[in-house]
Amino acid sequence: MKLLLILINACLTTAVSAQEINWPEDTVQAQTNWVLFTDGVRAKTYAEALEPFRWLLDQAPDLTPALYIQGEKLFKGLVAGADDPAQQAEYQQQQLNLYDQRIQYFSDEAKVMNRKAYAAYQYYRDKPEKYAELLKIFEQAFQVSQQQLSSANLVAYLDVIRRYRKARGGELSDEEVLQRYDQFSQLLQQKAEPDAKEKQEMLDKLLIATITLGCVTIQEKFGDPFLQDTTQLDRAKKVIALALAYQCSDAPFFMTALRVVFQYEPSVGTAKTIAKLYEARENPQNAESYWQQAINLAEDSEEKAYLWYSLAQYYQRNNHKPQAREAARQALRQDASLSEAHKLIGDLYFSSFEECKGGKLIVQDRAVYWAAYEMYQRAGRSDLMQQVEQQFPTMEQIFQEDLKKGETMQVGCWINEEVVIRPRPSSS
Repeated sequence: MKLLLILINACLTTAVSAQEINWPEDTVQAQTNWVLFTDGVRAKTYAEALEPFRWLLDQAPDLTPALYIQGEKLFKGLVAGADDPAQQAEYQQQQLNLYDQRIQYFSDEAKVMNRKAYAAYQYYRDKPEKYAELLKIFEQAFQVSQQQLSSANLVAYLDVIRRYRKARGGELSDEEVLQRYDQFSQLLQQKAEPDAKEKQEMLDKLLIATITLGCVTIQEKFGDPFLQDTTQLDRAKKVIALALAYQCSDAPFFMTALRVVFQYEPSVGTAKTIAKLYEARENPQNAESYWQQAINLAEDSEEKAYLWYSLAQYYQRNNHKPQAREAARQALRQDASLSEAHKLIGDLYFSSFEECKGGKLIVQDRAVYWAAYEMYQRAGRSDLMQQVEQQFPTMEQIFQEDLKKGETMQVGCWINEEVVIRPRPSSS
């Protein structure tokens, strides 16, 4: 018997990590049950550990916090191993009750409610009949442990709100949801954990799935406060996510938020978006600047080629033909196989007849079409080559200006290139 007690005491010392133990009057029985209980949990023979645990919980509920820590492991194991849904549900409820008992005897409500909320979410998130209870658990956890509530639980809390509203209707107002969302976002920012960005993106998606926002609401709740303080990167990202989700890219706060994000985290994608917005707002100087910044940020020649080509398109849309051609040529220097750039230059030449014609020499005026033809040829666009051929001068017109087929001549105007003289096919 003495040897048994020595072994029991050794096990107890290890199990409770030298915590103070409040043994009940029947100390020997309590110590024996403790060993049977903790050994069963350690060996994962949960069914065998259940009875000694219940005795301890009934006879010595204030024994030690370790009773509840090990009890949580016990019920998790029983839940995982239960085949009968009713039995599984009973074990789940007993585990949740265990957290309340731990708070009753050992306080530490903030930490314990955090654990209870997480467990309840795992067990009840797919059970609509439990959503009211689940929401109540999260509300209690949030009230007592805002700062200690885990990032995972912050996301889970908003998901619970989403599920509850979907199942029960509008008992939670949009205003209440927005308030919670903003609180959760601020707490995530304060935690500054490595996965904070991913968690915030999850919150953004859940908010969008929970309530229907309009641009006016976004402006009032997020845009106006942001415009008053544009130093917060996380808030800028939030504003962008909401504006994109609800197609509010015309709102003034959207552009401001994009520029804040670009200032702190410059990227090709953000620069492109800002450039396009400036173009839409007829601000060519800033649009061109951000296209150039996007090019400078690009890391490989293929991406640079695409961005130079995009800049060429921008110049083309704004009728800046020399700049468009130079940008297209830059694209080809990065990627010689980019046939679209040749085609774009061909389009520039093809559309330059009216602005480049002198009105005296027909052949000279129509030389722009030969320049376009050669660009389309390089682009491999036989359809456009056939189209532009119909604009060539006739053989008779070429002869009248003392020129010959196959010779070269200089195209003037802004094009300033040497081309081969070709008659219109039907006239040669």
